[in-house]
Amino acid sequence: MSEYTKVARVDEILPGQAKVVEVNAKPIAVFNVEGTFYALYHICPHEGGPLGEGTLKGYVVSCPWHNMAFDVRNGQGADGGGYCVGSYEVRVEGQEIFVGPRRKEDSFLA
Repeated sequence: MSEYTKVARVDEILPGQAKVVEVNAKPIAVFNVEGTFYALYHICPHEGGPLGEGTLKGYVVSCPWHNMAFDVRNGQGADGGGYCVGSYEVRVEGQEIFVGPRRKEDSFLA
């Protein structure tokens, strides 16, 4: 578990919400989609908007600056425009949420 950093408790991030945390000096947005947690790099690759402050609908978060949309499960752009953002492993142990390394299957930013 040494690769993972405790970032929050389950009750701190309500379903449909996000919390921005810092992991290894990087801002990471942790999202709760119906009780399952996902983590993305907090900075939108389009123009640096704060993804953790965006609107979450299902598995898609929209950047509040220009509505660029990303799938929180893998960081892929939801509009097919080629933008993507780094996604991170998440583990829940008891009531604690941990964020780990960037997912190896993606080659996205951050």
